[in-house]
Parts: sequence; structure tokens; C-alpha cells
Amino acid sequence: MVKLIALLKRKTGMSREEFKRRWLIDHTKLSSQLPDCREYRINISLDHQPDGDGVEPLYDGTAELWWDSVATMERCFSTEIAGIAGRDADAFCDIRIHIFTEEFSVIHGGKAVQPPQLRTTP
Repeated sequence: MVKLIALLKRKTGMSREEFKRRWLIDHTKLSSQLPDCREYRINISLDHQPDGDGVEPLYDGTAELWWDSVATMERCFSTEIAGIAGRDADAFCDIRIHIFTEEFSVIHGGKAVQPPQLRTTP
């Protein structure tokens, strides 16, 4: 399983509430159609941040998307709907950083997993 982690910063002048609505309501109408995507989660930044309440975070949210393999993910990215979804995200984001990752569980179901299982990248 491979995971894409995306870090997003809203367009300059866009409120945090508008960014949230645009991403969760409008954009997901497109992004939820990505072929062979196993799971898709959106995480929106809170008003409370490590440096205090109301402090502007570096990013306004993250997305997590899962595929069975790098090849499956890359096939997905080559589709028309992926291109449309990417252009739509660019319309409400000044920054979109993608990191391709492999997940390792450290705590699962409230219990520590000792040690995390090493495996080869798919």
C-alpha cells in the first residue's frame, strides 16, 4: 500500500471557512472519482495551533490518499478525472505539495506495535 500525503495552503485572500467548504463540498465531487483509490481522508487545520490560538499555520490542511501500488497510483494520475481534479485544486490552493509515502503503524487500536514492521516499497 502506498499513500500520497498532500500539504495544502489556501489561495491568498480566501478565508479558512471558504477553503474548507471549497475543498470538502466542491472539490470532493471530483476527487472522490479517482480510479482505484482505496481511501481518501482530508484533514483541516484547527484554529488552535502549537504557537497559540489564531496563529496562521504553514498549511491549511492535508490529504491522505491510498493505492495498492505506485504503478496503480501513477495510472490514476494519468486519467482525465485526475487532471481535472488537479486543476480544480490549483484553483483554491496557492501551494500543493505531494509526498509519496509508505505507512508504518506505531500505535494501532490504542496499543503499541513493537517494532514497526519493515517491508520493501511496493
